[in-house]
Amino acid sequence: MLLILNTIGQAQSYLSYGLAFNGHEAVAEKRTAFEIATGKPLCFSGVVRIEFDLNFVSYNHIYFGYILRIVNDNQNIDLIYDQKTSLFRVISGQHFFNISFSCDAYKLYNEWNRVSVTLDLKRQQIALAVNNKNVGSHAFSFKGNCFKFLYGANDDERFHTRDIPPMRIKDIRIFHDEQLTCHWPLAEVADTLCYDDIRQEPAKVKNGVWLKPGHQYWKTTGSFQLNGNAVVAFDQRNEQLLITGIDSIITYDLRQQQHARTAKAVEQENILVGCQSIYDTLSSQLYNVYIDHKKVAAYSSEHLQWTASFPDTILTEFWHANKFISPVDTALYIIGGYGQLKYKNLVQRYQLRTGQWEVLSTGGSFFPPRYLAGLGLNAIGDTAFIIGGYGSMTGDQMLDPRGYYDLFAFDVRRKTFSKRFSLDSVYGSFTFANSLVIDAKRRQYYGLVFSKDSFNSRLQLIQGSLDKPVYKLTGTPIPYSFYDVQSFADLYYAPGVGKLIAVTLLYDDQELRQRKTTVNVYTIDFPPLDLGSGEEKTTARKGLLSKWLIFMLLFFVVAIGTLWWRFRKISLQKRREDDTVVEGEPIKEESVEEPHTAIEPMVEEPYSEESTTVQPETDEQPEVEEQPESPRSSIRLFGPFQAFNGEGEELTGLFTPLMKELLLLILIYTVRTGQGITADELNEILWNGKSAKDAKNNRSVNLAKLKTILERIGNCMVNKKSVYWQFQYTENYFYLDYERFVSLTKRKVAADRAFIADLLKVVETGAFLAKTEYDWLDDIKAEVSNAVIDLSLGYLKEDKQAGEDAEFVIRVTNAVFLFDRLNEEALEYKCKSLIQLKRYSLANNTYEKFIKDYRDIYGEEFYKSFNDVIR
Repeated sequence: MLLILNTIGQAQSYLSYGLAFNGHEAVAEKRTAFEIATGKPLCFSGVVRIEFDLNFVSYNHIYFGYILRIVNDNQNIDLIYDQKTSLFRVISGQHFFNISFSCDAYKLYNEWNRVSVTLDLKRQQIALAVNNKNVGSHAFSFKGNCFKFLYGANDDERFHTRDIPPMRIKDIRIFHDEQLTCHWPLAEVADTLCYDDIRQEPAKVKNGVWLKPGHQYWKTTGSFQLNGNAVVAFDQRNEQLLITGIDSIITYDLRQQQHARTAKAVEQENILVGCQSIYDTLSSQLYNVYIDHKKVAAYSSEHLQWTASFPDTILTEFWHANKFISPVDTALYIIGGYGQLKYKNLVQRYQLRTGQWEVLSTGGSFFPPRYLAGLGLNAIGDTAFIIGGYGSMTGDQMLDPRGYYDLFAFDVRRKTFSKRFSLDSVYGSFTFANSLVIDAKRRQYYGLVFSKDSFNSRLQLIQGSLDKPVYKLTGTPIPYSFYDVQSFADLYYAPGVGKLIAVTLLYDDQELRQRKTTVNVYTIDFPPLDLGSGEEKTTARKGLLSKWLIFMLLFFVVAIGTLWWRFRKISLQKRREDDTVVEGEPIKEESVEEPHTAIEPMVEEPYSEESTTVQPETDEQPEVEEQPESPRSSIRLFGPFQAFNGEGEELTGLFTPLMKELLLLILIYTVRTGQGITADELNEILWNGKSAKDAKNNRSVNLAKLKTILERIGNCMVNKKSVYWQFQYTENYFYLDYERFVSLTKRKVAADRAFIADLLKVVETGAFLAKTEYDWLDDIKAEVSNAVIDLSLGYLKEDKQAGEDAEFVIRVTNAVFLFDRLNEEALEYKCKSLIQLKRYSLANNTYEKFIKDYRDIYGEEFYKSFNDVIR
């Protein structure tokens, strides 16, 4: 039965239709109205109930307004949303009813919520229910039994309004004495009139935005040219598309209205053919990568320049290679590619922190050389899925080149490939655009496929399973001019706005310095639908009924089998007991086999740093298959600010700069002081200069948004206790590295090896809130840095056995350098330890880097020679 309910729930969540309303973000005359029975009111007796599904559109500033206005003669019954209190309220005339409710923020913005208003004409009463839960009722004197139902804006002579929240509705149903009399699914794709499915009652639509076409048709959001060989990357955290030419960077912000485009004049001496771009959300850094020269240029947003330039060179040997940055080791990986008549299957790794480039030795299944494959990373970042492409088993273009339709998984930790399955090319031959979008929750992937055999090709969205060789084509095609090495296409996903983004690049044939790139940007709402999708109600109902019958049959088969097995076990056990009694031997409790063993529920152990500690080996240790650690909801402040939900999905991109600072103020003050921060202190820091009223309004609105984000992260919240705003979380199911750090540093124990090992697990990920700068944060950063440095160096000085483990000493000094890169004591300890391990060149490199940084910062030479340091 649970399987049945789960299947039905999944099917309902995929019904991508309805009507979106233009609210305060649009001018008054462009706001949306949906009107039922304005020409001729609907008349009833007894009990009338109107139901509909509702949710809100994210990333808007104003949410106040009228959701539903019911007009009964010359009186109104209104369901409104009060943004100040985050409450839905029912009013009539100048009176508030004692009916109000709040809605879970995540559900309000990301799921459909069933709202039901009951008008009881016999009892003269109004009642409201949300998601099948009654939230209140109130007496009301109806004037007659005829009604008009007005959603959003309306032009009613008496009750005219233009105050609308940015909302979506679907499946409006009217019941009369529990009998369904009208149903408007709102599954249309156009028109200003729609009719209910039962009585063909008309409803008027003004300035409507129908949802279904947005899930079926790609929309062109940009088409322009850039100088040079342009490259494209996507910042998923901030949901921004970054397109780089040799003299500028174009930024598309998907969260802004009409996807606002901004351009910055940035000189990049050259972008070579075959160069690719990638954005690292871990460090908030944009990179241009040229594989042949093993060179990576980083963009400095502060100085508006690139850290390296690329010289003119011959054509690349790594056309259309795949790439990703793994959070497992914060390294850039390059897989495959094509050039000089050779297909590649190399796996190359570039360490972003150290600048080291290497070709990895891989194991597992043989991965045939190829290019034009699609690659996507799982939520945790330890597995890359690679599908399709074109190549040959030998890598030689002259020896049986072919298309590939197989799916491989590359394990980042083990450096192994494993082949999952091969697709049937029932739609003809095709290759992939560069990236896949992985839907980890539903174990699906999305990619763009196209035929490489024609210039006037088309990109087609494909939706497939990560576990079995099934797929389908969805959405409308996108025109794509494919000229092999002079074309490039990629696919990205912006979860906050719920859109897939496709980008195509076409380089012209001009000389390198005169070359231009034509860029086209397209978006489609997620999840995408094909034009003949089975989302219509009849098909959906038939499909659900078929699945229901199948699961019921399976349920009864399993139930009967289980009963038979249980009866057989009990019979056998009874026979054994009888045999034992006959033989005259006492029955020992241990010897009796239980007929049925209860399986205790599996409970995940709470996260703790100790849980990752390796247990000491014994002489006889059974070999146990290593299980990956289950992710927990977490917020991490060491290194760049990051937030993850319980499934390991990074949600950092949901935080605007203001949301991030608001959270950090409440979180850090709570952990640091044990109390939190007052509203006045928040106003002084974040809204200084505003009036008390404006500051309070800003604070209320942004705290409501913050609560929504934290609900998506899970197991944490902000709450007001007395006069203090506090950050609270469920201790066993949430990990906060800063709280762990504070609890460690407050211990009144000696800094022994075990203590330092625990400390390193927290701080080795990076400096405290790297690349986050606020005036109020400076003292706290200094406090954290001093604690790490003092504890680490104190341990190295006072523990006589510290120097016996040179590798551990190096770990300790590396942690110190994260907080003070010019710490002389750490330099001495590290260089001596490297010499002890006979790593002489690394010791010298460490010293050379130190003196270079010293010279850059202080403008003078370091006063100690290398021999003085290691003496």
